[in-house]
Amino acid sequence: MMRLLFTGGGGAGNEAINRLWAGRYIMHFADANVATISPTISADHAHAIVCANDCRFADGLAELCLDLAIDVLIPGVDEELPFMPRLAELANKTNILVPHAGYVRTMLDKLDMATILSAYGIPVPNTVLLGDAAKLDFPCIAKPRRGRGSRGFAVLQNAVAAHAYGDLFGAEDKIAQELLVGQEYTVLMAADRNACLRAIVPVRVLNKRGITISAVTDNNKAVIDACLAIHQAQPTEGCYNIQLMLCDDGRVMPFEINPRISTTFCLAIAAGIDPVSLYFCVDEDKGLNQCEAGKKLSRHWSNVISTMGED
Repeated sequence: MMRLLFTGGGGAGNEAINRLWAGRYIMHFADANVATISPTISADHAHAIVCANDCRFADGLAELCLDLAIDVLIPGVDEELPFMPRLAELANKTNILVPHAGYVRTMLDKLDMATILSAYGIPVPNTVLLGDAAKLDFPCIAKPRRGRGSRGFAVLQNAVAAHAYGDLFGAEDKIAQELLVGQEYTVLMAADRNACLRAIVPVRVLNKRGITISAVTDNNKAVIDACLAIHQAQPTEGCYNIQLMLCDDGRVMPFEINPRISTTFCLAIAAGIDPVSLYFCVDEDKGLNQCEAGKKLSRHWSNVISTMGED
C-alpha cells in the first residue's frame, strides 16, 4: 500500500480520513502540536514537526518523509506551502499533492488571486486594498491579503468602520471586498500530475465557524461549470480548494482559492473521490469523476479524558 503523510495532523477532518481510508493506504499525520492529533490515530502514526516559521521545518519534514518512506505528502497548512519546492529537492522520492510554486504564490494572496482571475475573464467580487475601500459599496468585508480560518474577517458598514479597522489591525496588508449574498460552497479540485482536472467536488456549506461544521455534497451545475472555467484559466497539478458564493442573483463568485486540501477533504472521500489515485491517473480520456451527491458532513465535539502523564 502507498504511504501517505498529512501535515496539519490535528485538523478537524483527519480522524475521518484515517477511518475512511483504513486498509487502502498507510497513513501518518504530523503536527507542530502532536497532542492535537486525534487519539483514534495510533501513536506510532502521529508525529511532531516544527512550525513552518522555524528554520528547521523543511529539513525536518523531509527527514520524516525519508524515514517513513512516504510516497505522497499532503500538506494542510498555508504557511508550509512555500517550502514545498525545497522539500521536493530534499525528499525527491516523495510526491507532494499541491499545485506548483507559482500557483501557490498567487493564490495565497487574495488580492493577486482576484486580479489574475479577473484578467482571464472569470467573475470575481470587487477586491481592493483596504485603503481604497471607499471605491466599493458599503457594507463590504475586510480581511488579510494572506490568512486562513476567517481570521481578521470583518463586515464594514461604512468608511468610518474601514478607517477604524485599519487603525486597529493595520491597513497595509488588508483588503476590502464586495459583500456577497447567497449560498457558500467549498469545492475540492483534484488534478493529476499533468494538471489535467480529474474531479470537482462541490460542497454546500450549511454551518461554518472558521472551519466548516456541517455541509453536504451538491453537484450544482453552475458551480461545477464555474470551477471548471477557473481551472482551465489557471491549470495546475495536485489538489486545491475553491471557496465561492452562489449569489442570490445567480452569479458564481470565487472569493478565495486555497492551494491545499481543506478540512472537507474527508467528505470528498466519503463521496467516492480519491484524489491520491487520481493524481497518478494516466488515462487522458477518463474525464471528470463525479462525486456522490447528498453526502452530509456533521462535526461534533468529542471529550477525551485521561490521567496526567498517561496521555
